[in-house]
Amino acid sequence: MQVENFVAHRGWRQHYPENTLIAFEKAIQAGAVNIELDVQLSADHVPYVFHDANLMRMCQREGFIWDYPAAELDTFFATESYRLGNAFPDNPMCRLSDIVALLQTNPAVNAYVEIKEESLTQFGEQIVVDAVINALRPVASRCILISFELSALRLALHEGWQRFGAVFDVWPDPQSAALVELRPEVLFCDRNCVPIDLHLSTLPWPVLIYEVGSKTEAEDWFSRGAVAVETFLIGELLKDFALHTGM
Repeated sequence: MQVENFVAHRGWRQHYPENTLIAFEKAIQAGAVNIELDVQLSADHVPYVFHDANLMRMCQREGFIWDYPAAELDTFFATESYRLGNAFPDNPMCRLSDIVALLQTNPAVNAYVEIKEESLTQFGEQIVVDAVINALRPVASRCILISFELSALRLALHEGWQRFGAVFDVWPDPQSAALVELRPEVLFCDRNCVPIDLHLSTLPWPVLIYEVGSKTEAEDWFSRGAVAVETFLIGELLKDFALHTGM
């Protein structure tokens, strides 16, 4: 296996608040060359790296991310304290522009950028897609747009974006017209939705499996034809596969 076969799911989430700059920085320091992140929009359409629409789990704040303008969100702390306690009391929320800067200083790193359906529903596809692709343009060649919502990806395709992946938590039709049009570089598939006897190398698109939590599990998916695995334990898996010695 190569380091390219592993994706840091929301950064090095095992030890750091997910989808925040420190989680991605630490993942890269651990050897990751592929990171995955989620995007939601603020009230004034600024893209933030954030999984939930609701702010409570990450920031212990009432309401939704789109209830607040960016200037106010920048004063919130993404501590994920329910899981991590008081380890990161002053950890800021992460704008998508922060990831662009991180990629610019780490030219070997690629990002899978997931457009979340909650913001698509709240604002409409045009506003969300435009906000995301405009923010990512300085590092477009190293950013793969992914989403459960293939219509949003098709809109980005029609606006000139070139790199795509699709995300599924139920087994897809690999010959669907939407996938044929998008020509995805990879399908992100929930490990629980893959047919038991299917060898993934028989499919027309490369398959990445999420969420993988051990070397044994990763080896099993590689043996079944997965091209990559996504994990919250990026440093641990890279060390287990002897792909990086630092932790």
